[in-house]
Amino acid sequence: MLKEAGTLDNPLAIEEILRMILQFADQESLVAAARVCQFWSRIALDERWKSLPSIFPLLELVAPRYWILDPTRYHQNLLSSLAKADWVRFREYSSRIKFVGVGQKMKTDLPPDSAGLVQMFHGPSPLLPNIQTVSWRYNHSQNYMSILPFIGPRLENLSLEMDEGIDNVAQSLLMQSLTNRVPTLKSLRLTSFGSAHHISHPFAALISSSPNLTQLLLPPYFLTKEVVAATAQLPLLKTLGWSDWWTSTRNYHDSGMCFEFTPESFPQLSILRFGSLPNRMVEILQSTDHLGRLSAVALDCPAYNSPQDIENVFATLGSCAQQLERALMVCSPVPQLTGSSSKDSLSVDTIRPLFSCTRLKRFSFYAPHLVPPKDEDVVEMGKNWPEMGHLLLCPAPLVHRDSGVNFSILSSFAKSFPKLRELRLFFRQEVPEFDGDLYPAYRFAKLETFGFGLSHIPKGKTRDIGFLLASLCQHPPLILSGRGAGYRGDSISPGENAALLAACSDITSDMNLAFRIKSSFARQSDRASPVVGSG
Repeated sequence: MLKEAGTLDNPLAIEEILRMILQFADQESLVAAARVCQFWSRIALDERWKSLPSIFPLLELVAPRYWILDPTRYHQNLLSSLAKADWVRFREYSSRIKFVGVGQKMKTDLPPDSAGLVQMFHGPSPLLPNIQTVSWRYNHSQNYMSILPFIGPRLENLSLEMDEGIDNVAQSLLMQSLTNRVPTLKSLRLTSFGSAHHISHPFAALISSSPNLTQLLLPPYFLTKEVVAATAQLPLLKTLGWSDWWTSTRNYHDSGMCFEFTPESFPQLSILRFGSLPNRMVEILQSTDHLGRLSAVALDCPAYNSPQDIENVFATLGSCAQQLERALMVCSPVPQLTGSSSKDSLSVDTIRPLFSCTRLKRFSFYAPHLVPPKDEDVVEMGKNWPEMGHLLLCPAPLVHRDSGVNFSILSSFAKSFPKLRELRLFFRQEVPEFDGDLYPAYRFAKLETFGFGLSHIPKGKTRDIGFLLASLCQHPPLILSGRGAGYRGDSISPGENAALLAACSDITSDMNLAFRIKSSFARQSDRASPVVGSG
């Protein structure tokens, strides 16, 4: 119900309307709005201080930043400033904050001594009484306690990002400190280069003390037996996934893969991501009664013995998780297992069991190499996946880079996948000459992104590719190249990277030229069309 402070003659005097408008204003506009009048000032400042990318603008209300960052050197100055601070004004502003980020843009930790002194002078009440989301990045191990004064009674979302130098002891102590402090937490995200088996016990205790969690995002190899046992008891958990896949090859450890699900585990789970070896992966998936409820799954297989191992995983998903809408499979070996893992080529037969998941809208598959699918394979995929919108089929193979699909197969994808918005493939070096037909029978109606991964594009062939894409698309798609998130091979050389970027740029330019030609043809056709009813 609208408050009576305003009328329809002056809608900007109505608080609800003014709040709706100011939530779309930028920071400069909010500062200007705060100077209009006392009524506008209160609402504009609420919006201005609701989300802070750093904690320091708040702390600078009571002391200069350089004193806060070096409390040992400026100890007396900091004490004097805090003693004289206007804590009523501090509370007025701190109560507005609902989101705060620390250490994200500038790699500067808040010293725990400074945080403790601020809390001491502030009093026993929470520094941020209405905080809902905290995103905290740690750059130094000794500062792990700094976050504690900023944990409020209404905190729902917590993201902890550990830099590479944060040791396991500091991470363990942080988990112990947070245990039983965040009972209202709904989302917990941890990014870490640490070892799961070293911090498993305190981290499991933290999870157990947060019974309202609906989302838990962890490094890929952090699902130890203790962590899984604690997680499985969460009655409301809907998402169990990865926080940052990029760290997976660095914190790989067997202890984060040798876990078990019980049949009653995760009654509400709809999104599941984890890493394990294929045989264990099948056992884990088959052990829960709730696999059929999953809408999204992402699996990281760091090694496999034969293509049959991967096919068995897809067969399990195809038979037990037919409600899937999104699926990701990474089966490239991590560096620690490169010597013991197979790099045999996989084929469409490997993923064929997943054809029974007819609701799939997104499928990403990364492997050492995928045998190029044929036209009939594409037609079969399209028939079984009519809702497919995003399809990535090994655009960056580790081996056999002389073997890829032909660009001519794109017409089969256009015919078979009418709802496709993103397509990424690996192409062979031979590029057919464009046949000149800018209006073929089948075209992508919705394609927005096209990627050719690590495909080598011969010089002089970008125009053929650009014109082919223009002929197959309704609108110019974004052209991408490069390794992609699922690549675990050697780093590409600067020369290779430069060649990929150049090819990407040239294809985009040639494609845009072709679209301008099509547009010109369309205008000429419109002018040539007779006007209905003219004499």
